[in-house]
Amino acid sequence: MSACAMLTYGGATPAAWACAKEKAASFGVTITTNTGSATVHGFTVAWNYNPDAQTASIQCTDSPFWAPCSVINSKINDQVEQCLQQNGVAQVSMIKA
Repeated sequence: MSACAMLTYGGATPAAWACAKEKAASFGVTITTNTGSATVHGFTVAWNYNPDAQTASIQCTDSPFWAPCSVINSKINDQVEQCLQQNGVAQVSMIKA
């Protein structure tokens, strides 16, 4: 399947990013660097966290045919928004094609 739209978030404080890494780990994705990618259960996810700009970009670049991007991005967005809200960041996602 082709890549899903990239999700980019502003206000991604170090605490919010740490939370997002914990959420990713609960899905089997281990994030140990600010930029990278991982493949788990047929899903490949790429990320880029810029601590200076406090932005985080996340994109599912490959997935099984049965998983539509709308569902994938909704799940990612829900998890990231929870982390932003838990850390006092009132931010909505900025979706880029």
